[in-house]
Amino acid sequence: MKHHHLVQRVAAFTATALIASSTLGAAALPAGAASTPKPSGSIVYSVSGKTTQFCLPRAQMGVSGIMITQSMYDTLTVPNDKGQYVPYLAKSVTPNATFDKWTIGLRRGVKFHDGTPVDAAAIKANIDAWRKGLLLAFMFSPVSDVAVADPLTVVVTITQPWIAFPAYLFSAGRTGIAAPAQLNDTKNCETNLIGSGPFKLQSFDPSTGDVVVKRNPNYWRKGYPLLNKITFKVQGDSIQRLNGLQGGQFDVIHVTSGKNAKAAESFANVNVLENEKGFRDINNMLLNTSLAPFNDPIAREALARGIDRQILNVLANRGTGEVANQVVDSKVMGASKKSGFPKFDVKKAKQLVAAYKAKHGGEFTFDLQTTFDPIVQGSAAEIKRQALKLGIIVNLPSPIDEAQIVNTALAGKTTAFLWRNYPGSDPDTLYVWFHSGSLVNFGRINDPVIDAGLEQGRIETDPAKRAAIYSKLFRHMSATTPALWFGYSDWYIASRSNIKGIIGPNLPNASGNPGKEKPSQIIAGFHQLLGISKR
Repeated sequence: MKHHHLVQRVAAFTATALIASSTLGAAALPAGAASTPKPSGSIVYSVSGKTTQFCLPRAQMGVSGIMITQSMYDTLTVPNDKGQYVPYLAKSVTPNATFDKWTIGLRRGVKFHDGTPVDAAAIKANIDAWRKGLLLAFMFSPVSDVAVADPLTVVVTITQPWIAFPAYLFSAGRTGIAAPAQLNDTKNCETNLIGSGPFKLQSFDPSTGDVVVKRNPNYWRKGYPLLNKITFKVQGDSIQRLNGLQGGQFDVIHVTSGKNAKAAESFANVNVLENEKGFRDINNMLLNTSLAPFNDPIAREALARGIDRQILNVLANRGTGEVANQVVDSKVMGASKKSGFPKFDVKKAKQLVAAYKAKHGGEFTFDLQTTFDPIVQGSAAEIKRQALKLGIIVNLPSPIDEAQIVNTALAGKTTAFLWRNYPGSDPDTLYVWFHSGSLVNFGRINDPVIDAGLEQGRIETDPAKRAAIYSKLFRHMSATTPALWFGYSDWYIASRSNIKGIIGPNLPNASGNPGKEKPSQIIAGFHQLLGISKR
């Protein structure tokens, strides 16, 4: 067993870095490229959640769905190992001087799986579809116009300065580029998957969520992918994923807790890759602030002060994890060691519980929804135990899968649930999760201070001023507890020892060859698939 700590020195996006990366000239192949394995073999990759449909402009995907879609779809940009969003399917992404107009240049000769070109008309069709999509419409609401300048150039006009626009062209892997034939097939868009990615759809079973993809022999990154086939198997129980890896049924799995990672490390002939600290997503209890009890800030503060998050850390990570006191990790622009999150204080928590009950008829109770993962259920049971000592009754409904949690949260029917989110390097990506106008503001947060901070941070182009805006915003969010931050989510990719290339090759330069830019390592479970080989 080998345990590698993957360095992910992520920096905040800057336009200078983006432009520089987008205009790299042709570079020699990196050392070792000549010995790239000949494409062969297949693997079984087990993911944690089922995705029922893959029409990307309206798909409701968690990490599992994103991992599957990135096998078949390319995004216009991707994060590199410094956290800058650099061109990928796009050849260049360039702003004007005021960051309210962006020009996307495309690579010549790239085709979708159906043989049609990845041209400006196709990119316009995708962005226009995002602007009308169920979940993406709010994300791209600042876009006022998308124009085809020539067959390989798209010009996107924004209503305001938007320095983080390239981050949204990635959107944590959600904005893959689909062929117009899929977008226009409204009846079969969810299952007729046509991208430009390294693999093509072979089969999709919506009842199980299992997906099989086969090698795209005409992929624009010559020589890739290195596998002939990937079978994605859904297994919501992390213990069963570990058992499958140990028993040889699975070649690769992802897990999120230190407890699970330590179990994988103990297996013979298994390697474990871990993300680096600084830009992780956050394990948290998301609270519906439009429903009782959490529409009253007294209830939120009582829970924040009364739950011992270190105990939750021990349960999930055997004490190896790190408690989070703010909505972002330590290297994100605006992060602060003095977050303002309420300190653990059982005596004060009990006083707040009594005050809440005095206002609301003597009751303080809520439902806490979980998935099927045993560690998530264990955390919920511990929260229930601790809350009861405070005088709070927590009900634990039957577990549901990731997609169902998203659906119930969209409908505003969930009082509280445990989940993880908010990875990455640019704080503007929090806009869609916390602004009062967003459909995916699952907490139904309606806070003018949060809205103002998000709006000001988005249009500010000076890095120092942006950092100050977000620092103030994050302290306010911690102090007012619209959600309860528990700990940083460490992701691990565990694989059989004959599996190589989990992180993949260097990112393509302007000529499409592997260039100098290194890919991001693991971001919320996301990593490249095209460089994986089985030996």
